[in-house]
Amino acid sequence: GCLPIEEMARRGEDTMRYGPLKPVGLFDARKGDFRAPENQHHRPYAVVQLRQEDKTGQLWNMVGFQTNLRWGEQKRVFRLIPGLEEAEFVRMGVMHRNTFLNAPELLQPTLQFKKRSTLLAAGQLVGTESYTAAAAGGWLAGTNAARLVLGLELVTMPPTTMMGALFDFISSASPKHFQPMPPNFGILPELAVRIKNKRERYGAYRDRALADLDGWLSRLRVSAA
Repeated sequence: GCLPIEEMARRGEDTMRYGPLKPVGLFDARKGDFRAPENQHHRPYAVVQLRQEDKTGQLWNMVGFQTNLRWGEQKRVFRLIPGLEEAEFVRMGVMHRNTFLNAPELLQPTLQFKKRSTLLAAGQLVGTESYTAAAAGGWLAGTNAARLVLGLELVTMPPTTMMGALFDFISSASPKHFQPMPPNFGILPELAVRIKNKRERYGAYRDRALADLDGWLSRLRVSAA
Protein backbone atom coordinates (compact mmCIF):
# COMPACT_ATOMS: atom_id res chain seq x y z
CA GLY A 1 0.00 0.00 0.00
CA CYS A 2 0.92 3.70 -0.07
CA LEU A 3 2.74 5.37 2.80
CA PRO A 4 2.01 8.97 3.85
CA ILE A 5 4.69 11.29 2.49
CA GLU A 6 5.50 12.42 6.05
CA GLU A 7 6.20 8.82 7.05
CA MET A 8 8.60 8.49 4.11
CA ALA A 9 10.30 11.72 5.18
CA ARG A 10 10.61 10.39 8.72
CA ARG A 11 12.56 7.39 7.38
CA GLY A 12 15.10 9.64 5.68
CA GLU A 13 15.29 11.82 2.58
CA ASP A 14 16.58 8.94 0.44
CA THR A 15 13.29 7.11 1.07
CA MET A 16 11.50 9.84 -0.87
CA ARG A 17 14.28 10.15 -3.47
CA TYR A 18 13.92 6.47 -4.31
CA GLY A 19 10.13 6.62 -4.03
CA PRO A 20 7.74 9.28 -5.37
CA LEU A 21 10.56 11.82 -5.88
CA LYS A 22 12.76 9.46 -7.91
CA PRO A 23 14.42 11.40 -10.77
CA VAL A 24 14.41 8.55 -13.29
CA GLY A 25 13.13 8.35 -16.86
CA LEU A 26 13.16 12.11 -17.38
CA PHE A 27 14.02 14.05 -20.51
CA ASP A 28 15.10 17.69 -20.49
CA ALA A 29 14.89 19.39 -23.89
CA ARG A 30 17.81 21.61 -22.88
CA LYS A 31 20.17 18.75 -21.98
CA GLY A 32 18.70 15.57 -23.50
CA ASP A 33 18.21 12.17 -21.92
CA PHE A 34 19.59 12.07 -18.36
CA ARG A 35 20.44 8.38 -18.83
CA ALA A 36 23.12 9.27 -21.38
CA PRO A 37 26.63 9.09 -19.81
CA GLU A 38 27.44 12.66 -20.77
CA ASN A 39 24.33 13.92 -18.94
CA GLN A 40 24.63 11.94 -15.70
CA HIS A 41 26.00 14.95 -13.82
CA HIS A 42 22.90 16.95 -14.83
CA ARG A 43 20.53 14.43 -13.27
CA PRO A 44 18.22 16.13 -10.73
CA TYR A 45 18.60 15.28 -7.04
CA ALA A 46 14.85 14.72 -6.73
CA VAL A 47 11.70 15.69 -8.63
CA VAL A 48 8.03 16.28 -7.91
CA GLN A 49 5.71 14.96 -10.60
CA LEU A 50 2.81 17.25 -11.45
CA ARG A 51 -0.09 15.67 -13.36
CA GLN A 52 -2.43 17.98 -15.26
CA GLU A 53 -6.01 17.72 -13.98
CA ASP A 54 -7.89 20.10 -16.29
CA LYS A 55 -7.94 21.15 -19.96
CA THR A 56 -6.58 24.65 -19.36
CA GLY A 57 -3.56 23.56 -17.33
CA GLN A 58 -4.60 25.49 -14.24
CA LEU A 59 -4.97 22.48 -11.93
CA TRP A 60 -2.09 20.09 -11.26
CA ASN A 61 -1.94 17.07 -8.99
CA MET A 62 1.18 16.34 -6.91
CA VAL A 63 1.78 12.66 -7.62
CA GLY A 64 2.63 10.40 -4.69
CA PHE A 65 1.82 12.91 -1.93
CA GLN A 66 -0.78 11.00 0.06
CA THR A 67 -0.73 12.48 3.53
CA ASN A 68 -2.37 12.67 6.95
CA LEU A 69 -1.05 16.19 7.58
CA ARG A 70 -3.57 18.84 8.58
CA TRP A 71 -4.52 21.13 5.72
CA GLY A 72 -2.73 24.20 7.07
CA GLU A 73 0.45 22.18 7.60
CA GLN A 74 0.20 20.78 4.07
CA LYS A 75 0.20 24.29 2.63
CA ARG A 76 3.17 25.31 4.76
CA VAL A 77 5.27 22.24 3.99
CA PHE A 78 4.48 21.91 0.29
CA ARG A 79 5.23 25.60 -0.33
CA LEU A 80 8.79 24.85 0.80
CA ILE A 81 9.24 22.96 -2.49
CA PRO A 82 11.08 25.16 -5.04
CA GLY A 83 8.58 26.47 -7.58
CA LEU A 84 5.55 25.99 -5.33
CA GLU A 85 6.17 28.97 -3.03
CA GLU A 86 3.14 30.83 -4.43
CA ALA A 87 1.01 27.78 -5.23
CA GLU A 88 -2.72 27.94 -4.52
CA PHE A 89 -4.05 24.66 -3.15
CA VAL A 90 -7.63 23.99 -4.23
CA ARG A 91 -7.83 20.36 -3.04
CA MET A 92 -5.80 19.04 -0.15
CA GLY A 93 -4.08 15.68 0.10
CA VAL A 94 -5.66 12.73 1.90
CA MET A 95 -4.86 9.06 2.39
CA HIS A 96 -6.90 6.74 0.20
CA ARG A 97 -8.05 3.38 1.42
CA ASN A 98 -7.99 0.36 -0.84
CA THR A 99 -11.05 -1.88 -0.80
CA PHE A 100 -10.46 -5.43 -1.97
CA LEU A 101 -12.03 -8.87 -1.94
CA ASN A 102 -10.71 -11.73 0.15
CA ALA A 103 -9.74 -13.37 -3.13
CA PRO A 104 -8.44 -16.71 -1.75
CA GLU A 105 -11.80 -17.30 -0.12
CA LEU A 106 -13.97 -15.99 -2.94
CA LEU A 107 -12.24 -16.35 -6.32
CA GLN A 108 -10.93 -19.04 -8.64
CA PRO A 109 -7.73 -18.47 -10.70
CA THR A 110 -10.04 -17.74 -13.67
CA LEU A 111 -11.35 -14.76 -11.62
CA GLN A 112 -14.77 -16.42 -11.34
CA PHE A 113 -16.49 -16.38 -7.98
CA LYS A 114 -16.37 -19.84 -6.42
CA LYS A 115 -20.03 -19.80 -5.44
CA ARG A 116 -21.30 -18.11 -8.61
CA SER A 117 -19.30 -19.11 -11.66
CA THR A 118 -21.11 -16.70 -14.00
CA LEU A 119 -19.82 -13.72 -12.00
CA LEU A 120 -16.23 -12.54 -12.49
CA ALA A 121 -14.15 -9.83 -10.84
CA ALA A 122 -11.15 -7.82 -12.02
CA GLY A 123 -8.99 -4.80 -11.31
CA GLN A 124 -7.65 -3.69 -7.95
CA LEU A 125 -10.76 -5.14 -6.32
CA VAL A 126 -9.39 -8.70 -6.64
CA GLY A 127 -6.36 -7.91 -4.49
CA THR A 128 -3.67 -7.08 -7.02
CA GLU A 129 -1.62 -3.88 -7.09
CA SER A 130 -0.34 -1.85 -10.07
CA TYR A 131 -1.98 -0.60 -13.24
CA THR A 132 -0.44 -3.45 -15.22
CA ALA A 133 -2.00 -6.07 -12.95
CA ALA A 134 -5.37 -4.31 -13.08
CA ALA A 135 -5.28 -4.22 -16.88
CA ALA A 136 -4.23 -7.88 -17.07
CA GLY A 137 -7.01 -8.84 -14.67
CA GLY A 138 -9.52 -7.00 -16.83
CA TRP A 139 -8.25 -8.87 -19.89
CA LEU A 140 -8.45 -12.26 -18.15
CA ALA A 141 -11.91 -11.66 -16.69
CA GLY A 142 -13.20 -10.27 -19.99
CA THR A 143 -11.72 -13.14 -21.98
CA ASN A 144 -13.20 -15.71 -19.62
CA ALA A 145 -16.58 -13.99 -19.62
CA ALA A 146 -16.64 -14.22 -23.43
CA ARG A 147 -15.52 -17.87 -23.37
CA LEU A 148 -18.19 -18.63 -20.78
CA VAL A 149 -20.89 -17.25 -23.09
CA LEU A 150 -19.47 -19.19 -26.05
CA GLY A 151 -19.33 -22.42 -24.09
CA LEU A 152 -15.54 -22.65 -24.28
CA GLU A 153 -13.18 -23.80 -21.54
CA LEU A 154 -12.05 -20.95 -19.33
CA VAL A 155 -8.35 -20.12 -19.17
CA THR A 156 -5.64 -19.26 -16.68
CA MET A 157 -2.24 -17.95 -17.68
CA PRO A 158 0.90 -20.08 -17.13
CA PRO A 159 2.13 -19.75 -13.52
CA THR A 160 5.64 -19.03 -14.83
CA THR A 161 4.37 -15.72 -16.24
CA MET A 162 4.05 -12.79 -13.87
CA MET A 163 0.31 -12.45 -14.34
CA GLY A 164 -0.27 -16.18 -14.11
CA ALA A 165 1.69 -16.31 -10.85
CA LEU A 166 -0.15 -13.29 -9.49
CA PHE A 167 -3.65 -14.64 -10.16
CA ASP A 168 -2.58 -18.02 -8.81
CA PHE A 169 -1.34 -16.31 -5.64
CA ILE A 170 -4.48 -14.28 -4.95
CA SER A 171 -6.68 -17.35 -5.38
CA SER A 172 -4.57 -19.70 -3.23
CA ALA A 173 -3.02 -17.58 -0.45
CA SER A 174 -4.16 -17.87 3.16
CA PRO A 175 -7.59 -16.19 3.44
CA LYS A 176 -6.92 -15.32 7.08
CA HIS A 177 -3.94 -13.06 6.37
CA PHE A 178 -4.55 -12.04 2.76
CA GLN A 179 -3.30 -8.63 1.64
CA PRO A 180 -3.06 -7.17 -1.89
CA MET A 181 0.01 -8.24 -3.84
CA PRO A 182 1.87 -6.40 -6.62
CA PRO A 183 3.70 -8.23 -9.43
CA ASN A 184 7.11 -9.33 -8.12
CA PHE A 185 9.69 -12.02 -8.79
CA GLY A 186 9.11 -13.59 -5.38
CA ILE A 187 5.80 -15.16 -6.44
CA LEU A 188 7.27 -16.90 -9.51
CA PRO A 189 8.20 -20.60 -9.36
CA GLU A 190 11.92 -21.09 -8.77
CA LEU A 191 14.18 -21.65 -11.76
CA ALA A 192 15.51 -25.14 -12.41
CA VAL A 193 19.07 -23.81 -12.02
CA ARG A 194 20.13 -21.29 -9.38
CA ILE A 195 21.55 -18.11 -10.95
CA LYS A 196 23.38 -15.64 -8.68
CA ASN A 197 23.68 -12.71 -11.08
CA LYS A 198 20.46 -10.69 -10.74
CA ARG A 199 20.34 -9.47 -14.34
CA GLU A 200 20.90 -12.97 -15.69
CA ARG A 201 18.38 -14.44 -13.23
CA TYR A 202 15.67 -11.99 -14.24
CA GLY A 203 16.50 -12.67 -17.89
CA ALA A 204 16.01 -16.39 -17.27
CA TYR A 205 12.62 -15.70 -15.67
CA ARG A 206 11.69 -13.65 -18.74
CA ASP A 207 12.83 -16.26 -21.26
CA ARG A 208 11.00 -19.06 -19.44
CA ALA A 209 7.82 -16.99 -19.23
CA LEU A 210 7.90 -16.06 -22.92
CA ALA A 211 8.46 -19.68 -23.97
CA ASP A 212 5.61 -20.93 -21.78
CA LEU A 213 3.35 -18.10 -22.91
CA ASP A 214 4.05 -18.89 -26.56
CA GLY A 215 3.09 -22.53 -26.03
CA TRP A 216 -0.01 -21.51 -24.09
CA LEU A 217 -1.15 -19.17 -26.86
CA SER A 218 -0.60 -21.88 -29.46
CA ARG A 219 -2.78 -24.32 -27.51
CA LEU A 220 -5.39 -21.60 -27.06
CA ARG A 221 -5.56 -20.99 -30.81
CA VAL A 222 -5.93 -24.71 -31.50
CA SER A 223 -8.76 -25.06 -28.98
CA ALA A 224 -10.56 -22.09 -30.52
CA ALA A 225 -10.25 -23.42 -34.08
